[in-house]
Amino acid sequence: MGLKEMYYNLSIVFLLLASSSAFTQDNNLGITQTQDNNKITLTIQIQKPNSHEGIRGATILGNGISNSVEVCQHLVGVSKGDYCPITETKVTNLNIPGSCQEIYRNGKTISGTYEILPTGQTKPVTVLCDMEIEGGGWTIIQKRFDGSVDFYRPWRDYKFGFGNLKGEFWLGLENIHHLTSSKSNELLIEVTDHNLLNYYARYPVFEIGSEYQGYKLKTLGSYSGNSSGDSMIYHLSQRFTTFDQDQDSWSEGNCAKFSHGGWWYNNCYSSNLNGSPRNIPHISPKDTSKRYGMNWDKITTPSQSHLYGTRMLIRPKL
Repeated sequence: MGLKEMYYNLSIVFLLLASSSAFTQDNNLGITQTQDNNKITLTIQIQKPNSHEGIRGATILGNGISNSVEVCQHLVGVSKGDYCPITETKVTNLNIPGSCQEIYRNGKTISGTYEILPTGQTKPVTVLCDMEIEGGGWTIIQKRFDGSVDFYRPWRDYKFGFGNLKGEFWLGLENIHHLTSSKSNELLIEVTDHNLLNYYARYPVFEIGSEYQGYKLKTLGSYSGNSSGDSMIYHLSQRFTTFDQDQDSWSEGNCAKFSHGGWWYNNCYSSNLNGSPRNIPHISPKDTSKRYGMNWDKITTPSQSHLYGTRMLIRPKL
């Protein structure tokens, strides 16, 4: 069989693989093929999928297609790579906004779940938007209020997100990174103490780095609010730490293991919004920076119990 004939046979095989794979089951796809000389261009158009509850971690579309190209190159030889049937893949997501703020500005002003497509990602993410407070358009990246979801979790869970948007959840470091690195965002933190008193802290700039950078807390800006002071500044420039990924500044141990959560721990923390919801005694009365419980140090002192609830929200700056 000649090389050209092999090329066309492989083209048919790979088109069948692409159109019948699990890749097409979760999305409404249109697959078209055009031929130009000895090349075939496969164009994949992705229509907006149906909305659903839950958190979808950041993934890369088209892995199956890329793998098929590798198989083709193996069969015909890397030097003959130009003969492989799939030479170009165009992925187009139609009419999917990039943030809750964009949704709000498009006229949807009811708080609830929406799909967004952050810059740098190729798969939509279902998020919970708050369209009411402080002008609306906020994407909620963390919510806790009843202790129903365990936040003492491994790195992978914190990377991709966990929980349920109808209850308690963490949106995922990868999603938060893409949301905050593509545009300048502000951060709003809301906390409720054990007396059911509400406080807030607001930061005009908020960005975290990539996984390669340890999801470092890169910027915060100046604090404002009524939470008795800034309990986040201590964590600026810190990498994210979980019990199985120790990147904190504590040389004697892992802050996540002692604090029962995942956070931008320093040595160890002045805020710990992902800590245990239980009021567990301090490890050492002489070292109140290393203790259990979700807290905001400017509110939760050693004589007080832990926070009752928290929310973290981000919004692109206009």
